[in-house]
Amino acid sequence: MRRPYDPGSRREALGALAGLLLFTACGDAPPVVVAPTDGGADAGVVAPRDGGVVLDDRFRNVLASAADFAAVTSTTVASVKYLANLADGPNEPPLTADCYFQNMRRFEWHLAFLHSFDELAGLGFDAYVDLVLRRDTRRWWGGAIAMWPGVAHPTSATLGVMSYAVYADDSGLEVDDVAEVDATLKRCAPFAEDLLVFVPEGPRQKAFAQQRRALLEARGVAVLMPEQLVDGLSHVAYSRGEGYGTLRVVPPGERLDDYGPRDIVVVESAPNDISVVQGLITKDPQNALSHTNLRLIEKAVPSVTVPRIYETASIAQLADQLVHVVVTDDRFVLEPARREDAEAHWAATRPNVPAPRADLTVSALADFDTIDSDAAEAYGAKAANIAELGAVLPADNRPAGFAIPFSRYVEHVEANGIDVEIEAFLADPRSTTDAVFKRSELKRIRDLVEDAPFDEVLLAEIEAKIPTSERMRFRSSTNVEDLDALTGAGLYESKTGCIADDRDGDELGPSRCVSVDERAAKQAELDARRAELAEFPERTYLDAIIRDLEGDLTKERTVARAVKNVWSSLWNVRAFDERAYYGIDHRAAFMGIAVHPSFVLEQKSAVAITELSVDAGAPLYRLSTQVGSESVVRPDDPTAIAESLTFRREADAVQDVRVQVRSTLVPPGEDVWTSAELDRVAALLFAVHDHFARDVYAHLAPISFDIELKHTRDGHIVIKQVRPFVTTGP
Repeated sequence: MRRPYDPGSRREALGALAGLLLFTACGDAPPVVVAPTDGGADAGVVAPRDGGVVLDDRFRNVLASAADFAAVTSTTVASVKYLANLADGPNEPPLTADCYFQNMRRFEWHLAFLHSFDELAGLGFDAYVDLVLRRDTRRWWGGAIAMWPGVAHPTSATLGVMSYAVYADDSGLEVDDVAEVDATLKRCAPFAEDLLVFVPEGPRQKAFAQQRRALLEARGVAVLMPEQLVDGLSHVAYSRGEGYGTLRVVPPGERLDDYGPRDIVVVESAPNDISVVQGLITKDPQNALSHTNLRLIEKAVPSVTVPRIYETASIAQLADQLVHVVVTDDRFVLEPARREDAEAHWAATRPNVPAPRADLTVSALADFDTIDSDAAEAYGAKAANIAELGAVLPADNRPAGFAIPFSRYVEHVEANGIDVEIEAFLADPRSTTDAVFKRSELKRIRDLVEDAPFDEVLLAEIEAKIPTSERMRFRSSTNVEDLDALTGAGLYESKTGCIADDRDGDELGPSRCVSVDERAAKQAELDARRAELAEFPERTYLDAIIRDLEGDLTKERTVARAVKNVWSSLWNVRAFDERAYYGIDHRAAFMGIAVHPSFVLEQKSAVAITELSVDAGAPLYRLSTQVGSESVVRPDDPTAIAESLTFRREADAVQDVRVQVRSTLVPPGEDVWTSAELDRVAALLFAVHDHFARDVYAHLAPISFDIELKHTRDGHIVIKQVRPFVTTGP
């Protein structure tokens, strides 16, 4: 006996199903599909949604690309309803084309869509059921299609399907019916021809599909049961957020080179440095506290590892298309997007930071012992905060050195006419509209800075402050990094210099500041890397590591070159794009330099985030550490994963230590820090956090800090950098 039709329950069931038809991938919690009751009717009793973005057109007849699909999806569900003429039907007006994919922004229901045609304005619900659901009176096929990138195709086994439903009443479906709809949709949605699968609705259709599966497959129809719509795209979130941009898919093994601030990037391994993007998706695991992720976290730009991302057939359909990405701990969404939504998101998330400040009247090189955090306007926050460490830490636990003020950079560019070239570039409209021009001109400016003669007076001042045979580290300290609202992590360069190389009267290497044991260690690493590349030529990142090692062993490292390299990095593409993203006037950006002895043959490098309030418990500290000289924040080897551990601060003691991720550079099961070492690190972190929170950044309370440290060759724990941990994400 036929059941009475209940529009309310049908609407509820369809809503439950539609809510699951998202282009999502979940790690440990695959979606559970709730199938609607039999009947398949579209509850067309609701008027078009108010407030949505209205397209000029009401529908698409053909979905030739993922962009066409996105053009007719709603803001909440990546699913589109269709109406298709019967193969042997008359195709009578007003629906004369083979297919109609309705604009879900304007029409949530089939009936509302049909009412948009003058000839059908008075169509009632029962008449709609006759025209779409009932076999004897059917005039159109009706249903919905949706994307599932993490679901394996039942025929090809590749990840990525487009499911489609076929609405029918209790009379059910026949093999010929589904085969006809399948052929029609493949013709009308050619971009998804190899992805389409029939997913039955309700017990009656499921029984039919199970009994007739072989016959359907013989007719070219791929079939999945609703319970098989389980995502296979597990993911690990590094930065939670949402973005809109053009999807740039970098082939495995290739470098990420050509991208922009409105791109979402799929790449095998995370780059050490990245300019502004809308999202980062990698196949390989990332370092959670790398400079790349710190910058993405502060802007709530999604960053995620999806190990099977390259196996997803639907990714090819989205390449070079506008897409929407969402990353949370338990949800990964990548779906086609519309320009209107992207523009609205970009406008809503445009950041607002204070104009940078700089005191260009100060020209003296200042020892860290003579300045403090108040000197940031002349020397930069990085140098000033290193100096401030002297107020809280013993000499063995902080760098000894000095700072070079912004004014000396200004003198260099003005004395050599580079300021004129910079002004001409910034005044050219192409600096913001032409990516190729921008990259070329920024490279030319950097070359001008690096090739200009170095002031001998400044070189003599630096020489008076450093040992002749000791390698010194020259670190960027701009007025647009390490700030309250902007870290600028990794945007600018740090370089090593040896004054003996400046004064040896030639340009021949190797550097006079490389010790015998350091040379031996670098030669051993070079030999190992060359052997690794010979065995695994696809590891193209090894080329850069080998070049750097060869340079360390054969080239001079002059102070003049180091300083000019740091100055020139003010005009890196990634730094330029970051300033543009924040609306910072490039003319107001200046480069200072923090100088201290270079760390050589260190035991460990680490990055700590302090006083995180993750729950009602004691403050959480997160410590990411790598052994040896491999960097945590800018690893040369993208496959080198740092150890990540957390601990609680309770009564100034370390409690509840948990290793979340183990370093790939230590034997399996081994920890990087001993218990005693961790206690020493924690005591220093507690002291630094309390001092800076109370005496330097009291206006930001509560606050967490991003602190970099080294475990040196001789066993000291040295805090080398302190800055606010800036995040706009969850």
